[in-house]
Amino acid sequence: MTNVAVTGTRPVTRAQRGFGQPELVALDREQLRKLCHGLLLEEGVGIENFRSTGEYDEFTITWSTSWRAHRSAVRIFHRPLSQDDLERAVVDARNFNAVEALLLGPHEIPDNLSPPVGVHMIAPQELADRITSSPLVEWNDGVPSLSTTRLGLVLDLNKTSALLDPIGIRWLPSLAFNELPTALLSSEVEPQDLFERKAFRIFTASFRFGGVRYGEAERGQRVPDSVLFWPNGSSECAMVDCKAASSGYRMESDHVLRFIGYWENMTSELRSEGRILEYLVIVSSYFPGTDGERHPYHGRAHEIEEKTGLKLVYLTASDLAWTSAQVEAGDMPLAERSRLDWRKLFDAGMPNSTDFTTLIEEAH
Repeated sequence: MTNVAVTGTRPVTRAQRGFGQPELVALDREQLRKLCHGLLLEEGVGIENFRSTGEYDEFTITWSTSWRAHRSAVRIFHRPLSQDDLERAVVDARNFNAVEALLLGPHEIPDNLSPPVGVHMIAPQELADRITSSPLVEWNDGVPSLSTTRLGLVLDLNKTSALLDPIGIRWLPSLAFNELPTALLSSEVEPQDLFERKAFRIFTASFRFGGVRYGEAERGQRVPDSVLFWPNGSSECAMVDCKAASSGYRMESDHVLRFIGYWENMTSELRSEGRILEYLVIVSSYFPGTDGERHPYHGRAHEIEEKTGLKLVYLTASDLAWTSAQVEAGDMPLAERSRLDWRKLFDAGMPNSTDFTTLIEEAH
């Protein structure tokens, strides 16, 4: 389990925009190959073979339908395509039993090309759009690169949660980066909305919290995404707010005022029910800043506690998802889940992967 690396300080937005065909051309061959490799793995395909020629790089991939596996060839051309490239791709695909050939690259596709049956051309703008929408891509000064840390997390989650994921564990890291997983691209739901739904579901289903989810139904009201009640029945509870952010979440002054408003609005009602708000939990993709005491978390934590008495907690979606996958994969008994020491974890303020591992180990 690994925390996502901090790689940039762009404002919290969706993925990098303004990246298109001219910017693709500016990438060197290795950069583009690595990005395409990551995009393929993100789709869940198997990489069967790779080869490189002077004109193109080629991945042989396998993917499954409901009946059987199929093989495809993906060629990344580093020069403009020609009709001969299309005709040759048909022959080559047939020679290694591929059902199709996908041809792509950074250069514009000439209008006079006519692809044979079984050959598909991916326009450079489509490739650029896939790069900008992928949670596996990091951006430095407007230049994309494949994040091996995020890729490792996605692959581990896909493997661990393949048979046990009715609550959407594997989707959480993508949603935290404000991007829909591939399986949901055709839906009309916003990543932020689904993010807070799935985070609440993981807290309540995997970790046995009780609670109330407000979410998009209460948008515009002075309430958090949810309030969690401890599994052991104690009076303490936590406000949870999910922040989908492609460049990580930074708490700004207006956010502090909003959280204070949540606290003011929720405290009396919760006290009347015998509950005491103790924590403000923020879940996001990651939290940019210098490690240690200079991280902006500490200033905001002091401000929040001074004005509300709440302890601020930053949780990464990757740690939350990975821990949920471990709990479900190990079929942790319900009694052990109820013994998970969330107070100790939350008191860490910015718990890391080791803290989450300890959380599970100490519950056994």
